[in-house]
Amino acid sequence: MVSGTWNRRNVLLGLASAGLVAGGAAWPGRTAAADGPLTVGVLYAGPRTDFGYNQAQADAAHALLSMPGLRLEEVDGAEGELAATAGWLSRGRGCRVVIVTAHGSDPSALLAQADAHRDAVFLICGAPDDPARLPANVGYYHAYLDEAQHVSGIVAGYAGRARRIGIVASSPVPKVLRCVNAFALGARRADPATAVRVLFVGEDAPPAAVAEAARALIAEGADVLAAQLDRPRPVCEVAEAAGVLCCGTHTDLSRFAPNGFLTGAEWAWERGHLDSIARLRADQPWPRLREGGFGAGLVRNTAYGPAVGVEARAHADAARMQLANGNAAVFRGPITDAAGRTVVPKGKALPSNDPALNRMVWLVEGASEAGR
Repeated sequence: MVSGTWNRRNVLLGLASAGLVAGGAAWPGRTAAADGPLTVGVLYAGPRTDFGYNQAQADAAHALLSMPGLRLEEVDGAEGELAATAGWLSRGRGCRVVIVTAHGSDPSALLAQADAHRDAVFLICGAPDDPARLPANVGYYHAYLDEAQHVSGIVAGYAGRARRIGIVASSPVPKVLRCVNAFALGARRADPATAVRVLFVGEDAPPAAVAEAARALIAEGADVLAAQLDRPRPVCEVAEAAGVLCCGTHTDLSRFAPNGFLTGAEWAWERGHLDSIARLRADQPWPRLREGGFGAGLVRNTAYGPAVGVEARAHADAARMQLANGNAAVFRGPITDAAGRTVVPKGKALPSNDPALNRMVWLVEGASEAGR
């Protein structure tokens, strides 16, 4: 069952009354009997019903309720107080496992809270700066969403008649560029004549700004829209209203575009969370770092919409299978960037766990920033 949900104001009051200080019992190595009661805290940076990043995390957390004796304590909108709230969930609410769905702007403070509460396990979404120096009760999880975006791009490349795709994205940082470029590579591998226009709206763009960006890309001639930002719902809504096609991100957005929805790139955290909790309850070794893409079952594509043809399905399915089996890479050469420079030479491939992908600063050939 779900034990409780909390908003930012409730948590601040709780923090004040709990009097949290550094300390805590030594990590006992066991959270609960395999079928005994266990309270799991889940900490979201934003609203968990955002039809985006946070909802994908919430859907995975709710899958844990299939386990006997498990209760959830959920906190919405804790960005800015992630570390303190994580500690409060452990001590103030009795959570033996705390899932932190974003490490925030100060990961060191979050790790300090985990170190001070050794009687709980902290599972943090993201990539650790130094895996070798993590507290013994901390694990990280992250996934290669670019693999799923690549498959979405293949589908989009077949679907558009104008050969012009628009992507609304948050900001040109490596993790965003990686997904944007993966999508563009997929689209251009389906149809090399496809052009991709990207409009960056900022990390915290309100829905109205996202919708405005989507309409601007349609005005430029895009007949397929996609997104790479935390709350992509307005992109699909604008696409449907304008009669153009779209791809979703993070979670299933097909309900917002019943006619024009193609597919989407989704996180699939459920499998990893269920496995980690089961191992902890059974006092078995658990992965301190869980990462992967299709092969690890940590990403997926939304079911195809009615506008996806047979050829597109076959190409996309084959690409997904090759990525899952490790027989292909999204970023395989030759790849040229938008300035004409070779960024991945012929014969070379960057696997999804290559650190170079997290230093990406370029747009691939055929992709360009809107407004420039």
